[in-house]
Amino acid sequence: MTLHYKMIIFIACFLITATAQALAYTVYVSPSTEVPVRVGRSNSHKIVAVLKDGTEVKVLKNRGTWALVKTSDGKKGWMPKRFLTSTPPPRIQLEKLEKEYQELRTKKQELEKELKQITVSGSDLRKQLSKCITERDAARASYARLREEAANVIQTKKMLEETQKKLASASSQIIVLKEKVNSLETSSNVRWFLAGAGVLITGWLIGLLYGGKRRRKPSLL
Repeated sequence: MTLHYKMIIFIACFLITATAQALAYTVYVSPSTEVPVRVGRSNSHKIVAVLKDGTEVKVLKNRGTWALVKTSDGKKGWMPKRFLTSTPPPRIQLEKLEKEYQELRTKKQELEKELKQITVSGSDLRKQLSKCITERDAARASYARLREEAANVIQTKKMLEETQKKLASASSQIIVLKEKVNSLETSSNVRWFLAGAGVLITGWLIGLLYGGKRRRKPSLL
Protein backbone atom coordinates (compact mmCIF):
# COMPACT_ATOMS: atom_id res chain seq x y z
CA MET A 1 0.00 0.00 0.00
CA THR A 2 1.46 3.27 -1.08
CA LEU A 3 1.76 6.38 1.06
CA HIS A 4 -0.91 8.06 -1.04
CA TYR A 5 -3.54 5.41 -0.21
CA LYS A 6 -2.53 5.40 3.47
CA MET A 7 -3.12 9.14 3.55
CA ILE A 8 -6.56 8.76 1.96
CA ILE A 9 -7.53 6.04 4.48
CA PHE A 10 -6.31 8.20 7.39
CA ILE A 11 -8.31 11.19 6.20
CA ALA A 12 -11.41 9.04 5.69
CA CYS A 13 -11.12 7.57 9.20
CA PHE A 14 -10.64 11.02 10.63
CA LEU A 15 -13.72 12.35 8.84
CA ILE A 16 -15.82 9.35 9.95
CA THR A 17 -14.71 9.80 13.57
CA ALA A 18 -15.35 13.55 13.44
CA THR A 19 -18.78 12.99 11.89
CA ALA A 20 -19.64 10.42 14.53
CA GLN A 21 -18.59 12.80 17.28
CA ALA A 22 -20.58 15.60 15.68
CA LEU A 23 -23.68 13.40 15.56
CA ALA A 24 -23.27 12.37 19.21
CA TYR A 25 -25.63 14.03 21.69
CA THR A 26 -25.83 14.18 25.45
CA VAL A 27 -28.48 12.28 27.45
CA TYR A 28 -28.92 11.20 31.06
CA VAL A 29 -29.58 7.91 32.75
CA SER A 30 -33.21 7.92 33.82
CA PRO A 31 -34.23 7.24 37.42
CA SER A 32 -33.12 3.73 38.33
CA THR A 33 -30.91 2.12 40.90
CA GLU A 34 -28.05 1.10 38.62
CA VAL A 35 -27.82 0.50 34.86
CA PRO A 36 -25.07 -1.73 33.42
CA VAL A 37 -23.20 -0.80 30.25
CA ARG A 38 -22.12 -3.85 28.21
CA VAL A 39 -19.78 -4.57 25.35
CA GLY A 40 -22.67 -5.88 23.22
CA ARG A 41 -26.39 -5.46 22.66
CA SER A 42 -27.65 -8.15 25.02
CA ASN A 43 -27.79 -8.83 28.73
CA SER A 44 -25.36 -11.70 28.29
CA HIS A 45 -22.43 -9.48 27.24
CA LYS A 46 -19.73 -8.38 29.57
CA ILE A 47 -20.40 -5.32 31.75
CA VAL A 48 -17.88 -2.50 31.28
CA ALA A 49 -19.46 0.07 33.60
CA VAL A 50 -22.42 0.56 35.93
CA LEU A 51 -24.13 3.96 35.75
CA LYS A 52 -26.11 5.62 38.50
CA ASP A 53 -29.23 7.69 38.19
CA GLY A 54 -28.56 11.04 36.52
CA THR A 55 -25.20 10.06 35.00
CA GLU A 56 -24.43 12.09 31.87
CA VAL A 57 -23.45 10.10 28.77
CA LYS A 58 -23.08 10.73 25.04
CA VAL A 59 -25.01 8.62 22.57
CA LEU A 60 -22.79 7.53 19.68
CA LYS A 61 -25.12 5.08 17.89
CA ASN A 62 -28.66 3.77 18.05
CA ARG A 63 -29.46 0.15 17.18
CA GLY A 64 -33.05 -0.83 17.85
CA THR A 65 -33.71 -0.69 21.59
CA TRP A 66 -30.01 -0.34 22.38
CA ALA A 67 -27.71 2.74 22.34
CA LEU A 68 -23.92 2.91 22.17
CA VAL A 69 -22.88 5.42 24.84
CA LYS A 70 -19.68 7.00 26.04
CA THR A 71 -19.16 8.00 29.66
CA SER A 72 -17.35 11.07 30.91
CA ASP A 73 -14.27 8.94 31.75
CA GLY A 74 -14.12 7.61 28.16
CA LYS A 75 -15.71 4.16 28.59
CA LYS A 76 -17.91 2.92 25.72
CA GLY A 77 -20.66 0.35 25.78
CA TRP A 78 -24.24 -0.57 24.99
CA MET A 79 -27.23 -0.02 27.22
CA PRO A 80 -31.03 -0.13 26.78
CA LYS A 81 -32.45 3.10 25.42
CA ARG A 82 -35.37 3.01 27.87
CA PHE A 83 -32.94 4.05 30.62
CA LEU A 84 -31.94 7.21 28.76
CA THR A 85 -33.69 10.56 28.78
CA SER A 86 -32.93 14.01 27.43
CA THR A 87 -34.34 15.61 30.59
CA PRO A 88 -31.70 16.27 33.23
CA PRO A 89 -32.46 14.57 36.56
CA PRO A 90 -33.72 16.71 39.44
CA ARG A 91 -30.31 16.60 41.12
CA ILE A 92 -28.59 18.04 38.05
CA GLN A 93 -31.39 20.51 37.50
CA LEU A 94 -31.05 21.61 41.13
CA GLU A 95 -27.30 21.93 40.78
CA LYS A 96 -27.80 23.90 37.59
CA LEU A 97 -30.38 26.14 39.26
CA GLU A 98 -28.09 26.65 42.25
CA LYS A 99 -25.23 27.54 39.93
CA GLU A 100 -27.46 29.95 38.00
CA TYR A 101 -28.69 31.39 41.30
CA GLN A 102 -25.12 32.01 42.47
CA GLU A 103 -24.26 33.56 39.10
CA LEU A 104 -27.36 35.77 39.31
CA ARG A 105 -26.52 36.69 42.89
CA THR A 106 -22.98 37.60 41.90
CA LYS A 107 -24.34 39.54 38.95
CA LYS A 108 -26.83 41.28 41.28
CA GLN A 109 -24.00 42.31 43.60
CA GLU A 110 -22.00 43.59 40.65
CA LEU A 111 -25.03 45.52 39.38
CA GLU A 112 -25.67 46.98 42.85
CA LYS A 113 -22.02 48.06 42.99
CA GLU A 114 -22.30 49.59 39.53
CA LEU A 115 -25.60 51.26 40.54
CA LYS A 116 -23.90 52.74 43.59
CA GLN A 117 -21.06 54.03 41.44
CA ILE A 118 -23.57 55.40 38.91
CA THR A 119 -25.49 57.07 41.75
CA VAL A 120 -22.30 58.69 43.03
CA SER A 121 -21.35 59.66 39.49
CA GLY A 122 -24.87 60.99 38.93
CA SER A 123 -24.58 63.11 42.08
CA ASP A 124 -21.23 64.44 40.87
CA LEU A 125 -22.71 65.09 37.44
CA ARG A 126 -25.65 66.95 39.01
CA LYS A 127 -23.20 69.10 40.97
CA GLN A 128 -21.19 69.74 37.81
CA LEU A 129 -24.43 70.55 35.94
CA SER A 130 -25.49 72.98 38.68
CA LYS A 131 -22.05 74.59 38.56
CA CYS A 132 -22.21 74.85 34.77
CA ILE A 133 -25.68 76.43 34.98
CA THR A 134 -24.42 78.95 37.54
CA GLU A 135 -21.40 79.75 35.39
CA ARG A 136 -23.63 80.05 32.33
CA ASP A 137 -26.00 82.46 34.10
CA ALA A 138 -23.01 84.47 35.33
CA ALA A 139 -21.59 84.54 31.81
CA ARG A 140 -24.96 85.68 30.43
CA ALA A 141 -25.18 88.46 33.04
CA SER A 142 -21.60 89.50 32.31
CA TYR A 143 -22.31 89.48 28.58
CA ALA A 144 -25.44 91.60 29.07
CA ARG A 145 -23.49 94.01 31.27
CA LEU A 146 -20.65 94.24 28.77
CA ARG A 147 -23.14 94.74 25.99
CA GLU A 148 -24.82 97.56 27.93
CA GLU A 149 -21.44 99.10 28.74
CA ALA A 150 -20.43 98.80 25.12
CA ALA A 151 -23.64 100.55 24.10
CA ASN A 152 -22.89 103.26 26.66
CA VAL A 153 -19.35 103.54 25.35
CA ILE A 154 -20.63 103.88 21.81
CA GLN A 155 -23.16 106.49 22.93
CA THR A 156 -20.48 108.31 24.94
CA LYS A 157 -18.11 108.19 22.00
CA LYS A 158 -20.81 109.58 19.75
CA MET A 159 -21.57 112.36 22.23
CA LEU A 160 -17.85 113.06 22.58
CA GLU A 161 -17.47 113.32 18.82
CA GLU A 162 -20.45 115.68 18.65
CA THR A 163 -19.03 117.73 21.53
CA GLN A 164 -15.66 117.88 19.82
CA LYS A 165 -17.37 119.13 16.67
CA LYS A 166 -19.27 121.76 18.66
CA LEU A 167 -16.07 122.73 20.47
CA ALA A 168 -14.24 123.09 17.17
CA SER A 169 -17.10 125.20 15.79
CA ALA A 170 -17.14 127.32 18.96
CA SER A 171 -13.35 127.73 18.75
CA SER A 172 -13.70 128.92 15.18
CA GLN A 173 -16.43 131.34 16.19
CA ILE A 174 -14.28 132.60 19.09
CA ILE A 175 -11.40 133.27 16.71
CA VAL A 176 -13.73 135.16 14.35
CA LEU A 177 -15.20 137.12 17.25
CA LYS A 178 -11.75 137.92 18.57
CA GLU A 179 -10.76 139.22 15.16
CA LYS A 180 -13.91 141.34 15.04
CA VAL A 181 -13.26 142.65 18.58
CA ASN A 182 -9.71 143.50 17.67
CA SER A 183 -10.93 145.22 14.54
CA LEU A 184 -13.52 147.16 16.52
CA GLU A 185 -10.99 148.09 19.17
CA THR A 186 -8.61 149.31 16.49
CA SER A 187 -11.35 151.36 14.77
CA SER A 188 -12.42 152.83 18.14
CA ASN A 189 -8.87 153.83 19.02
CA VAL A 190 -8.44 155.45 15.65
CA ARG A 191 -11.70 157.33 16.04
CA TRP A 192 -10.74 158.49 19.49
CA PHE A 193 -7.34 159.49 18.28
CA LEU A 194 -8.80 161.42 15.37
CA ALA A 195 -11.40 163.01 17.61
CA GLY A 196 -8.74 164.11 20.06
CA ALA A 197 -6.50 165.41 17.34
CA GLY A 198 -9.43 167.30 15.82
CA VAL A 199 -10.16 168.92 19.16
CA LEU A 200 -6.56 169.93 19.60
CA ILE A 201 -6.33 171.34 16.07
CA THR A 202 -9.61 173.19 16.47
CA GLY A 203 -8.45 174.65 19.73
CA TRP A 204 -5.16 175.57 18.26
CA LEU A 205 -6.87 177.32 15.33
CA ILE A 206 -9.25 179.16 17.64
CA GLY A 207 -6.33 180.18 19.74
CA LEU A 208 -4.51 181.50 16.77
CA LEU A 209 -7.51 183.47 15.59
CA TYR A 210 -8.28 184.86 18.98
CA GLY A 211 -4.70 185.75 19.66
CA GLY A 212 -4.39 187.60 16.34
CA LYS A 213 -7.39 189.74 17.05
CA ARG A 214 -6.03 190.78 20.39
CA ARG A 215 -2.71 191.70 18.88
CA ARG A 216 -4.33 193.89 16.13
CA LYS A 217 -6.35 196.14 18.47
CA PRO A 218 -3.44 198.07 20.11
CA SER A 219 -1.97 198.90 16.74
CA LEU A 220 -5.11 200.79 15.77
CA LEU A 221 -4.98 203.04 18.78
